[in-house]
Amino acid sequence: MGTAQVPPTQEGAATSIPLPTNKPLPSSTPVLPTPTFTATTYASLIPEGWNQYKYDKVEMWMPADFIKKSSKDALVYAENKNESGNGFIVSVGLTRDTPAETDLDDYIQKGLVQFTPDTTFLEKKKFQVGSYEAIRMKMQAIINNIPMGEAIYFIKDGGNIWIVGTISHYDEFHKWLPIFDQIVRTFRINP
Repeated sequence: MGTAQVPPTQEGAATSIPLPTNKPLPSSTPVLPTPTFTATTYASLIPEGWNQYKYDKVEMWMPADFIKKSSKDALVYAENKNESGNGFIVSVGLTRDTPAETDLDDYIQKGLVQFTPDTTFLEKKKFQVGSYEAIRMKMQAIINNIPMGEAIYFIKDGGNIWIVGTISHYDEFHKWLPIFDQIVRTFRINP
């Protein structure tokens, strides 16, 4: 019979293999910093060089190239003095209504009947003006055979609805819209 063979030992030859570490897998969702609230002051809404336009306790600010004009239909009315070659001056007007309706959507719906069939409504959107409830309506209209872009802002203040109407040639409307939005955001009622 043979002797049992013992497998050879390999002392000193054994090596340790490090265990894999737990690395998080790359995430498709980046880790974002926690948002912090930054207070916005009224003064920070007004770009440098803009001019103040007032009616009673209401104020709005517009770019320096707007000139105040008189209007029998508007409390504040201004036109851009730089006509762009298309024969139409950009304008902004402020009016006020004290309707029986208390709901802004109902008020706007009733007012839509005044528009001509040549008006196409593009968008109705909630809009923030300070602490006031507001809605912006964008539309396209043909006025004296000229395609126009209009943004009308309805701002509810208690029993008053303040209406800021803005208009430009439709070819330039999308260029003017951010400026119109910025003008309306400067709307405020002083105590």
